[in-house]
Amino acid sequence: MELEERQQIDRMFNPRGLALFGGTTTVSSFGQLIALSQIKYGYQGKLCPISFKGGEIAGLRIYKSLSEVEGPVDLASISVPAGAVSEVLRECLNKGLAGVQIHSSGFAETGEPEGADLEAEVARIAKGGLRVVGPNCFGIHCPRGGITLLPGSGFSKEPGPVAMISQSGGVATDFGYEARFLGLGISKIVSFGNGCDLDAVELLDYLADDPETGYIAAYLEGLRDGRRFLDLVKRVTPEKPVVIWKGGLTPLGGRAALSHTGSMGGEARVWDGALSQAGAASVQGLDEMMDTLAALKYLNTPCQRVALLGGGGAIGVFSSDLAHRRGLEIPTFSGVTQKRLRKFFPTPGNSMANPLDTGTPALPVETVQALAREILTREPVDVLIIIMLLRTLEVELPLFYRMNGMEPPPVGSYLRSLVGTLSRLKKETGKEVVMVLDNRAYMPEDITVEAVSREMRGLFQAEGIAVYPNTERALRGIWHASRAMKHKKAAL
Repeated sequence: MELEERQQIDRMFNPRGLALFGGTTTVSSFGQLIALSQIKYGYQGKLCPISFKGGEIAGLRIYKSLSEVEGPVDLASISVPAGAVSEVLRECLNKGLAGVQIHSSGFAETGEPEGADLEAEVARIAKGGLRVVGPNCFGIHCPRGGITLLPGSGFSKEPGPVAMISQSGGVATDFGYEARFLGLGISKIVSFGNGCDLDAVELLDYLADDPETGYIAAYLEGLRDGRRFLDLVKRVTPEKPVVIWKGGLTPLGGRAALSHTGSMGGEARVWDGALSQAGAASVQGLDEMMDTLAALKYLNTPCQRVALLGGGGAIGVFSSDLAHRRGLEIPTFSGVTQKRLRKFFPTPGNSMANPLDTGTPALPVETVQALAREILTREPVDVLIIIMLLRTLEVELPLFYRMNGMEPPPVGSYLRSLVGTLSRLKKETGKEVVMVLDNRAYMPEDITVEAVSREMRGLFQAEGIAVYPNTERALRGIWHASRAMKHKKAAL
């Protein structure tokens, strides 16, 4: 992408002024929700609602036309009926805007000739010097620029290295909330809908050289130029991991994609193979995408050899099965290590081989710390996954204390006491630690468990330790991230 093109798109992500066309005074309309989202998120530039009716919204003057606005405006949000979009675009061109995001629907996604003609007209006008996100989209989120997409006022305001492009506004929104929960800082999120101008190819080309972006995620339903896109992915992945969720890979999904964004899907095996060859992590579903990005953020090296520590034989058996299916190794601990581990278990019935079956999911915390140290310092593994059953720790164990007339430990104290030790072990050994906080709490009185889960997740993540809700998701994220890291390393 040429420097001048890049600078124009930069202005869209960091607008000095933001014009808002359509529905700003209509309760719960797209236009009003977008205006209020920007206000709540804290956009610091000049916010300019525009409607021929005039008036005000949330203390802001509503201009009757863009020509009334003084000072620079770089981006416009357009939520007018599809048939009125072209007129607004011409007004934006005359004002010298860098670009627009068109939230309006009624274009090619309808499958009707009229909608396709309107979209073609938008693309034609854009060639006059205006970049377009959309139509039929939720728009742009950029913490550094202080703008958010609909309805992303609750997204994190802390900039970070993760970028995401999506043909679905709903997926883009869910991604923003999930990213905040996982501690993934965002550089940019773009819901680009039909992508009549800035599509997946153009946006990936931009993000490839964006200094604020270190990881790229994408939800795609269809591509106009699949070959160019895959060539770009192949160029990007040696420098930046790329995680792609390709929708519309079944006949039914393809039909839904066509009506959603006017895009054609494709065959699953073809896409998986092509993406894998290009070095991208091919995922299905938002959970798998987030699991992979979390592993990429918190793991410093590829992890092929896995150790597991947790209570209950079934945990070990099914975790071993999952790891095998993912192509990960669970190497048997040496005889010396098994003998040393056995000292912590005076009664028989525990497996010391790997996975380490602790028998009870509520060992003394000092024992868990010692077991982790033995494994990480003595065994040639890349990562230790520690599986904790939250309901046992925070509901059942305190109940036993009370039944014996004893005061249970403070809520969350067990896991809190592990954070420092595991963080130090990670630094001392150069090996990875992953926590699984398995939360099987479903009763109303178990609300405490969810609160503990959220608090502990934040504490471990702050120490660079990835946290997952179950073992399957942990192994899946580790596998995808490790493959991406190996591809990057091989390309160097």
